[in-house]
Amino acid sequence: MKNLTLSIATILTLIIGLSISLSAQTTATWQGGKPGRSTDWNCAANWSEGRIPDEFTQVIIPAGAEYYPVIKTEAAPIDALLMEGGTELTLQKGAMLTVLGETGRFDGITVLGKITNNGMLVIENASSTNIAFMRQIQGVGSVVNSLASIDSLAKGH
Repeated sequence: MKNLTLSIATILTLIIGLSISLSAQTTATWQGGKPGRSTDWNCAANWSEGRIPDEFTQVIIPAGAEYYPVIKTEAAPIDALLMEGGTELTLQKGAMLTVLGETGRFDGITVLGKITNNGMLVIENASSTNIAFMRQIQGVGSVVNSLASIDSLAKGH
């Protein structure tokens, strides 16, 4: 019985270790341009890695793209977002994007481009040194964060 318990514990340890390694952080780079869905955030073909970003993903929107992403509904939460200068991201009415900021990469969110937010942008665990970039957000949508002043910064008040 003792050996059986030890074997089960060993198997469980291996399964847990494997699941943690399978959910390792990844990077997704926007490329856009899928015919008929050239700006669709939720189209895997618009990402250089061929998959839609999720909570384990650091997203990069690079400068110089022909098409920039548009989120039309609720997107899967992402870990971090880096928008290079001159880039754009649009959240349409009813859309939502959550940036978890769990790894601290890109300070959770770094916006050197422009976000047009007519939906809801939720930013968790953002670095207070990076809040100045939130002035790059335009539109009538909401910005939600644990830092009380972030929404007023985003709206330029």
